[in-house]
Amino acid sequence: MIKIPFSLTLVNYGCIVQGKGEKVTARSAAQIVDDPVELLLVDNRRLVRAGIERMLEDSGYRVASGEATSCDDAIRLIRNRRPRIVLVNLQTSSIDVLDGVRKMLRQVPSIQVLVLVEEADLMMLERLLRAGVSGCVCSRCSIDELRTAIKEVLGGKCYLSDTLAGKLAERRLPDAGTSIFDCLSHRELQILLLLAQGKKASVIARDLCLARKTVNGYRNRLLEKLHAGTDVELMHLAARHGLISVPGTR
Repeated sequence: MIKIPFSLTLVNYGCIVQGKGEKVTARSAAQIVDDPVELLLVDNRRLVRAGIERMLEDSGYRVASGEATSCDDAIRLIRNRRPRIVLVNLQTSSIDVLDGVRKMLRQVPSIQVLVLVEEADLMMLERLLRAGVSGCVCSRCSIDELRTAIKEVLGGKCYLSDTLAGKLAERRLPDAGTSIFDCLSHRELQILLLLAQGKKASVIARDLCLARKTVNGYRNRLLEKLHAGTDVELMHLAARHGLISVPGTR
């Protein structure tokens, strides 16, 4: 059972958590409004997307037509379809999801975004909430919980899975310490993860439309802030703290 700091943490983000034993059936989810609510699903795995679409349709929702395999695809579809909620379930790096969601919310501020996230990625969870998403759901959630999250977001509330909320609360306890990456800006974190993936400064500069000199400046600040001497040390730090996946370690 989570103690008082748990609720205090959630107040900071204005989120609610699924109650124990609470279930939302397909019928109750479909009765949120008289007309079917249109949702847009963003998923780059065709088979997974088809399964979630079927579940949403069985729950009484209408899934927007068109294939969205990235947040850029979603932005184009949103302008034409105007769905109520965008459900993001991308199998890609966390920083790409964060960048895509931030861009989506900048270009379409009125859209409600619900993101499926990994339990271990607490730093990205915090940054997604700060970016203004309407909710975050554990990627291993049940169908019932996903329905609950959609219902709460449609009701104008911010939703956070019980599992994610508990881990976030523990991270904010006084004796929990802070992450060494908390001091990084969004751009610094973005470049750190790209460097940790082995990308060269010239490639990062091209991908982010920055001058190579600017990327090298960020790299030097990262080395100083994180007390690292080389790009390899940055990679080890990122891997040790779960920011990147290393083949063969899972």
